[in-house]
Amino acid sequence: MTILAYQHFLQQASRRLHDECQLGRRNAVLIINFERLVELDGILGFTIVDNILQEIAQQLKNALNSGDLVGITGRYQITCLLVDLLTDSHAMLAAHKILRILAPPFELDRKNIILVPRFGVAVNSESGCALDQLMCNASAAVRQAKLEQLPIKLFHAEMQDPLMFQIDLWSDLGNAIENGGLYLGYQPQIDIASGRIKSTEALLRWHHPHHGPIRTDKLIQVAEGTSLMPKLTLWVFHTALRECSEYRRAGLNAGISINFSADDLRDPELTELVLQGLSLWNVPPEDITIELTETAVMDNQAGTLDTLCQLKDMGLKLAMDDFGTGYSSMARMLDLPLDEVKIDMVFVRHMTTHHKHDRIVDSMINLAHRLNLSVVAEGVEDVATYERLRTLGCDVTQGYLFGKAMPLPELIRTTSSDQSPTYLLQTASQTIA
Repeated sequence: MTILAYQHFLQQASRRLHDECQLGRRNAVLIINFERLVELDGILGFTIVDNILQEIAQQLKNALNSGDLVGITGRYQITCLLVDLLTDSHAMLAAHKILRILAPPFELDRKNIILVPRFGVAVNSESGCALDQLMCNASAAVRQAKLEQLPIKLFHAEMQDPLMFQIDLWSDLGNAIENGGLYLGYQPQIDIASGRIKSTEALLRWHHPHHGPIRTDKLIQVAEGTSLMPKLTLWVFHTALRECSEYRRAGLNAGISINFSADDLRDPELTELVLQGLSLWNVPPEDITIELTETAVMDNQAGTLDTLCQLKDMGLKLAMDDFGTGYSSMARMLDLPLDEVKIDMVFVRHMTTHHKHDRIVDSMINLAHRLNLSVVAEGVEDVATYERLRTLGCDVTQGYLFGKAMPLPELIRTTSSDQSPTYLLQTASQTIA
């Protein structure tokens, strides 16, 4: 058995697989991806990393059966065709055998290198006999192994569905941005001191023509890291400011909160985008709050802090969203030009029934105020929670007690009627009194 280059492996493996399947035998494709080798390219050089991969492939050749095939099928990837298996579980046994071989550090010039292999296994008894499909399935299993932080993952049909769903969504999202398939919902934020709507949070919504409502986190996941993310941010920012201008002209004198992602902060054109929006839509910058997840705000990548400071210098306010659910560093918080923190609903919803949640919220409010930050509590769904937050000195509340996220026409209609969030709040407070 020889170690095969990519095209040669595909040709031989395809023929071998066809012959084995004709005889009714079980076969499997095993793909091994080495995560650490990408780091070594920049340290040791491409030639040495290629030699490492060749040596690893030789070890696998010696460990497998004579009828099996081994090929280097990617920069950091080896593929094995395992033929004539007695049962499906024998493919997993072979993967575990190889894992034991690769577990010890790889020795190179008296240095020990940890390889961190991830295995994806696909068996033809479930997946048909086409080599291309088996390799596709094994690659999907490798991706799942990385997501679950597992060394080995066996492919099953459900793995492919989410990936294909994401591919479809990515294409459809591009069309939705261009052709008006998206809209923003606005959830009121109530100032506790005055009982009035201080601002609204602009929340992205997409009702897919075939899949129905798409969760916002799923939508962002599809766009993030791709060419769609800047386009989506541009659409959200300009739409939010334009519609904020509309509801202000309609009599709702409230600001606007807009969510930015970690990707956005790394975009060198972000500040220019913000400047254009400010010049177009006549919303005072001090009434605009940029909400960022705790993870994005704590990102230490070069340029992130500079971007935040530039946004602050334009007059915008900056808020840390989902406060308490990430990995905040107090030292990092001291460096950030924040104006506001938003306490995540996971703490707020149960604070009247769980003492620990109440104490956590109390501590967060006190900490934020000591840092001269305003506090918004999310997930307020009943008057008892609202009253407790008022007692603790929270500044602003947001949640279903005051209304869900509403399209612009509904927001204008609701806030100009007797069913406005402030009216409903006053009615509810009188009821419990």
